[in-house]
Amino acid sequence: MDAASIGFGAQMKKKLDDHKVQGAYFDSAIPKDLTQFGMIPEFVGRFPVIVSTRGLTESDLIDILTEPKNSLIKQYKYLFGMNDVTLHVSDCALSEIAKTAFSRGSGARGLRSITEKVLMSTMFVVPSLPNVHTAYLDALAVRGERNPILLKNSLTVEQYETSLKEGKTIDDIEHAEVVCLNSMADFDLEEEAA
Repeated sequence: MDAASIGFGAQMKKKLDDHKVQGAYFDSAIPKDLTQFGMIPEFVGRFPVIVSTRGLTESDLIDILTEPKNSLIKQYKYLFGMNDVTLHVSDCALSEIAKTAFSRGSGARGLRSITEKVLMSTMFVVPSLPNVHTAYLDALAVRGERNPILLKNSLTVEQYETSLKEGKTIDDIEHAEVVCLNSMADFDLEEEAA
């Protein structure tokens, strides 16, 4: 039964939702295809070259987050640096941000909104906490399972990651806490008491 299907509920023979399959079709497009699509021949004749583009992959999105001179991650590191706080973004967090943007279909334009949503509460809390030196972002924070982690006093990123590998929870690690807007209110209460 190899008959062509017609109509809204028809099953396509090729999986055009797959970016690789769709890209292969676009690569082989010729001017005749554009006129059959509905463009007038006079307009198509003015195209000196027909070029197809491919969608961004998750690794492309990670590169966009980190590599350009004014990349998003560098911008956020600078913003946190204004308060003498280092922003550490783990590789799993970068991957999760890219996966989220890819699954939404928002591409590179969606990276800023995803990153902004994850770091918003942290940007409000950090300036009021003088003993915080690092904000740690990982995949759990990006997925929304919890907020980013604040590292305080003498706890380094390496020590924190080692503690996690040993099976400790955040509550068990001294000088590490989850970002909470209530911690800002607690800090204000401590200042008023002093």
